Amino acid sequence: MGRTKTLCLSATRFFLLCCSAFLWSSTVSAQMADSNYIEAKSIRFSKLISSSCSFAESPKKLLNPEEIKSLSYQNIAFAKFHPNLPLKYMEKNLILRFAIANLRDTAKYNLKADTVEWLYFMPGFYFRNMHIYKSDSAGVIRDFTDSATRSKIYPGAYLIKVEPGEKAVYYACFNFIRTNANAFAPYLIEQDYLRFWLSNFKNRDPSIHVTTYIICGILLLMILYSLAVYTQSRSREFLFYIVYTLCSTVLFFTKSNSRMDFSKWNFFYEEYADFIILCFGVYFYLIFVRSFINTKERHPKLHIFLKIAQRILVAFLLVFSGIYFFTEQFVSMYVLENYIIKVYLFCIGVVFVWYSSTRRDRLLSYLAAGNFALLAFSIMSLLMLLGIKFNAGSIFNNGLIYYEVGVALELLFFLMGLAYKNRRDLTEQVLERERFKLENERKEFEKQIAIVTTRQEERDRISADMHDELGSGMTAIRLMSEIVKTKMKDQAFPELEKISNSANDLLGKMNSIIWTMKSSNDSLESLVAYIRAHAIEYFDSTPLSCKVLVPESIPSIEMSGEKRRNIFLSVKESLNNIMKHAQASEVTIQISIHPKELVIQVADNGVGIDTEKLRRFGNGLSNMKRRMESINGDFNVENNGGSIITFTSPL
Repeated sequence: MGRTKTLCLSATRFFLLCCSAFLWSSTVSAQMADSNYIEAKSIRFSKLISSSCSFAESPKKLLNPEEIKSLSYQNIAFAKFHPNLPLKYMEKNLILRFAIANLRDTAKYNLKADTVEWLYFMPGFYFRNMHIYKSDSAGVIRDFTDSATRSKIYPGAYLIKVEPGEKAVYYACFNFIRTNANAFAPYLIEQDYLRFWLSNFKNRDPSIHVTTYIICGILLLMILYSLAVYTQSRSREFLFYIVYTLCSTVLFFTKSNSRMDFSKWNFFYEEYADFIILCFGVYFYLIFVRSFINTKERHPKLHIFLKIAQRILVAFLLVFSGIYFFTEQFVSMYVLENYIIKVYLFCIGVVFVWYSSTRRDRLLSYLAAGNFALLAFSIMSLLMLLGIKFNAGSIFNNGLIYYEVGVALELLFFLMGLAYKNRRDLTEQVLERERFKLENERKEFEKQIAIVTTRQEERDRISADMHDELGSGMTAIRLMSEIVKTKMKDQAFPELEKISNSANDLLGKMNSIIWTMKSSNDSLESLVAYIRAHAIEYFDSTPLSCKVLVPESIPSIEMSGEKRRNIFLSVKESLNNIMKHAQASEVTIQISIHPKELVIQVADNGVGIDTEKLRRFGNGLSNMKRRMESINGDFNVENNGGSIITFTSPL
C-alpha cells in the first residue's frame, strides 16, 4: 500500500511539472511572438518583412491547418535566400509565418482609434498555389485564402484586413515556379501604393530596358534586311538567319517586357519556353552556317560535325521537354539546362572557332570572330545566372545584357562577312560570266572552224571530182580532136579546130576553178605563184614579152579561196584585154606585198585605153571592178605610155 501511494505521488508531481513547463513555454512563446509582431500602422508605402518571418518547408501538397501548425519553423537568413532560392527548395512547399498587429498609439500616426489597416502581402515573384492561413488570438488556424482578396493589378498580391486592436498570425504556403529567375522577397504594401510599387520595382533598371529595346530594334532591321535579300536572291540561308534573329528578338523583348508578370503564359515562358526559343534559334543558326559558307563542298568535316551537333541538340531538348511536362523536378531541369546543354552549346562554338582558326577562309573567319564574341559574353551571362555579381545595383549584374552584347557583336561580324561574301560572289559572277562568254566564243569559233573545215573538205572533194572526172573527159576530147586533125590533114574542118580550142579553153578554166577550190592553195604564196605561172604560160606562144616581178620573200599569209579567185580572175581579165585590144609588145606584172595590203600592177606599152571608147572594154572593166569590190579591194585604170591597171586588196 505504501509503495502504491508513493508511485501515485510521483506521477502527480511529474504531471504538475509537465503542466508547469508547458505553461512556461507557452508564456515564453507568446512573449517571443509579441516581440515579432509587425505593427500595421508602422508600414508606410511598403516594408520587406523577411526579418520578421519564420520559415518551414514541406513536400509539394495541399496542407491542412493542423499540418501547418505542427511544422518546425525557423528564422530565415535572408541573404541566403535572396535573390534566388537554393535549388532544393524549388521542389517543395515553402511556408512563411508572420504576425501582424493593429495596436499602436493612433495619435502618433494621426489616425483614428478604430482605423482598419489594408495591406497587400506577396512572398516574392514567380510563385503559384498560394494558400494563406490565419491564426486568431485563441490559436485557431483556418484557411484564409478564399476571404483574402487578390489584387487585379497584380494577382500575386493578397489583400489582408487588420481590424483595430487585432493581433493575428498568418501562414503563407506556396511553391515557386521551376526557374532560377524567381526571387524570395516577402513584402507588406499599403493598398493604394501597390500600383506605384510594382511600376517602380519593375522599372528600377531602366537602362536595361533601353539597351534591350535598342538591340531588338537592330535585330528587327536585320530581319527586314535578310527578308529583302531573300526576296531578291532567293538564297535559303537568309530564311534560316531570319528564324535565328527572330528567336533572339522574341527572347530579349519578352524577357524585358514581361518581367514580373503574374500570368500562366509568363510562368510557362520562364520555366520552359525561353530556353526552348534560345535552343531553337541556335539550331537554325547552325543550319544557316552550313548553308552560308557552303560547308558541304568547302568544309565537309565541319559540315558533318554541325549536322551531328544539330541532332544531339534535338535529343537534349526532347529530354528537357520530357522532364518538364511529365515530372515536377527542377534540379534535373536546372542541371540539364545550365550544366549540360549550355556547356554543350559552348563546346560547339569552341570547336567552330578552333576549326576556323586552322583554315584560311576569310568568310569563315568573320563568322568565327562573331561566335567568339558571343561565346565570351555568354560565359559572362552564365556566371551572372550562377550567382557571380558585381556591385549592388549595377547594370552589369544582369546576365541578359551580356548575352545581348554578344548577339550584337555576332551580328556586326556577320554583316562584315556578308559584305565580303557579296563582294566575292560578285567577283565570281563576273568571272563566271566572262568564262561563259569565252566558252560561248570558243564553241562558236569551233563551230566556225567546223564549218570552214567542212567547206574546205567539200571544196577538196569537188575539186578532186572535177579533176578526176571532168578533167579526164576534157583531156580526152582535146586528145581525140587532135588525133582527128592529124588523120585528116588533107581536109580542113573549122568546127574541129573550134572543138580543140574550146576543149583547151575549158580545160584551162577548169584548172583555174580546181585551183581556187582546193584548200591547200589558201595562201598568198600560192596566189602569187599561180598568177606568175598563168601569165608566163598565157603569153608563151604569143609575140608579147611578159615579165613578172615578185618579192624575194613572200610572207605566210592565209587567203581564202574566194579572195584568191576574184584577184586571179581580175588579173586574168586584164591580160585578156591586153591580148585583144592593147596592141602591145611588152607586158609587165609587178606584185608588191605591204603590211596590210596586196598591190598588183599590170602595165603594157600598147595604145592605152581611150575613155571615149570605153564601152568596148566596159564589160571586162566592170567585171574587174565588181570582183575587187566584193573582197573590199580597189581597182584603178590609168594611161601612161600604155595602160596601167592596179589591183589593191587588203591582207
